[in-house]
Amino acid sequence: MSRMQVVMNDTPTPSQARALFQPPHAKPLTGQESFVEATWKFIRNPVEGFGPLTYRQPIVTAKTMGQTLHIISDPVGMTDVLVRHADKFTKTAIDARILGPATKEGLLSVHGEQWKRQRKSVAPMFRKRHMADLAPLMTEAIAGFTERLGHRPNLDLSTAMAELTFDVLAKALLGDPKGLDRERLKVATRAVVTGAGTLRPDDLLPWPRWVPRPMTPNGSRALRRLKRAADDLIAERTVHPTDDLVGLLIDADNLSQRERRDNLIGFFIAGHETTALTLTWALYLLGRDRPTLERVRAEVLEICGLKSVEYEQLDQLIFTRAVIDETMRLYPPAPILNREPQEPVEILGRTLRPGDAVLLNNYVMHRTERLWTDPLLFDPDRFLRDPLLSKKGAPYMPFGAGPRICVGAAFAIMESMMVLATLARDFDIIVADDVYPRPLMTVTLRPEGGVPARLERVVQ
Repeated sequence: MSRMQVVMNDTPTPSQARALFQPPHAKPLTGQESFVEATWKFIRNPVEGFGPLTYRQPIVTAKTMGQTLHIISDPVGMTDVLVRHADKFTKTAIDARILGPATKEGLLSVHGEQWKRQRKSVAPMFRKRHMADLAPLMTEAIAGFTERLGHRPNLDLSTAMAELTFDVLAKALLGDPKGLDRERLKVATRAVVTGAGTLRPDDLLPWPRWVPRPMTPNGSRALRRLKRAADDLIAERTVHPTDDLVGLLIDADNLSQRERRDNLIGFFIAGHETTALTLTWALYLLGRDRPTLERVRAEVLEICGLKSVEYEQLDQLIFTRAVIDETMRLYPPAPILNREPQEPVEILGRTLRPGDAVLLNNYVMHRTERLWTDPLLFDPDRFLRDPLLSKKGAPYMPFGAGPRICVGAAFAIMESMMVLATLARDFDIIVADDVYPRPLMTVTLRPEGGVPARLERVVQ
């Protein structure tokens, strides 16, 4: 698929044209900043640390801190790194230093044969045939959440979605363990992500992988709680086996105890944080765009009626899926991926060498006019006008691509659709006009300051 084809097929027809909402966008650099100013902006919020060249060119190369840096914001270059030459790249030293304290021996951090062995052990839990079995457990968690909404319709979407997605994680993947202090674990997980994912000036120096990255006292305490919870859960399930993710990790006799624990922590982090943020942004967008909310509601009522949204109905919720896709285009769960070549490799006409740093910039790729029509506008219909936009090789890669694509992507999409469909059908989502949160990147992309909203039940 050519870039010209993407842009042409993404053009709205006259009948589809209306005043579209422009949601918050990380303000890019102007190109006039000094090196110190640009670096400081990048440290404070990485998605604001890129200038006009990055939005205009498929690849930008620069020298920084004595290291060659390549910024790629193009589907061909991204596919080359993540798919065609995946075996020639590893994650970078900064990834190891950021994620290492929590998931050093887990799927998020390891490489080579160790990664292949772990991926093979974990992947069966997320195969399509298991998704239908997990859907009723999601429905149960969603029903509990909507019941509680009647008592507190005013909420912060970020906090509420973190609560809901952790309940889904506990029920669907962890077997709803007794004695699991969910509230403390939710707080601990967010503290670890915030503490680890917030850049510091020393992170820009080319430290070796083995150099530890000190955590804040709050982050250290939170990480100890996560490790203790994971160890306790594994110990309890070793005595009382269950058919869930924990049981799968325990049954994998090729995994060490440390690998089991670090993978479980990885799922604490990735299993609810990213989906919670996707839902936060999606609900915010529906709350600011009434016509889109009403279209989602009408579609869900037509397909599902007033009953629970079922797994078999998800493929028919075409517009609801387009809203999820457009949300992840604007606010990708992983805005930037880091890679380091282990041997010389040519990407987009440039030779990347060992020691170079490669930033795969999903955030910029999803918002560049080279690849999208009106990229800053919230326009779910673009995915209906051109279904190829969400296929392999397109300029849309919210979960990455290639062998290291997010193992739980299907689970995340199913959860996002079931939650969004239910809430959009059953509730009016009210967000004030002056709520316009800045996208702020730690490891994930959060709305700075949260999203205050009111969810009022619709009388059907």
